[in-house]
Amino acid sequence: MSVRPRLWPVLLATMLGLTILCGLGTWQLKRLAWKNALIATLTDRMAQEPVPLAEALKRLNEHQDIEYLKVYATGQLDAGRTLYKQTVFYGQGGWEGLAPYRATDGTEVLVDLGATDERGLVPKPVPELLSIVRMHNQGRGYFDNSNSPESNAWFWWDLPAMQKAAGMNEGAAPIILQALGNESGFQASPPKVELHNNHLGYAITWFGLALALAGVATAFMLKKPDA
Repeated sequence: MSVRPRLWPVLLATMLGLTILCGLGTWQLKRLAWKNALIATLTDRMAQEPVPLAEALKRLNEHQDIEYLKVYATGQLDAGRTLYKQTVFYGQGGWEGLAPYRATDGTEVLVDLGATDERGLVPKPVPELLSIVRMHNQGRGYFDNSNSPESNAWFWWDLPAMQKAAGMNEGAAPIILQALGNESGFQASPPKVELHNNHLGYAITWFGLALALAGVATAFMLKKPDA
């Protein structure tokens, strides 16, 4: 009659695996709570009364987070230097219009006017601008095409290059203002917080793997030894 091998190595490996998998699942739940709180904070920030553009830039210089802060400004849009970035417009390919804006205090900032299906659409004047602050600092995505300043075709957010192509000064504000109105002729989308939040799915995956490991280990240890 064969002797069954000792089970403690299997038990030890199982406990180690369960500790790691449950730890990863718990970490993802904490990330989920943090991300939900951040989304709530940013959504609440958008609902607050707008502040002057100068005040928003002052907060930015003080290293405060101003993403999704609602701001207003008065000035002039330079429609002749509009850039066009590829986007989705009513489920089809379209273009976002991005134009330099000079506030009455001399501050230059790039404005996302909204989308259109007509590349080359020239925006109408926007003397009074209501918008939210966007940073768009994630860089180029893996599948993004290369930007083409020469043909005025942009596929990912490269703020310094966009400002240069639009003829803006080096001291231009390092932000993008997403317009909230359609006065320019472009279709401005309702603002929403755009943050990846897949942490619940990740947590379910890790806990599911832990459950599967526990089931396999239990079945192995309860298996009767061969006679």
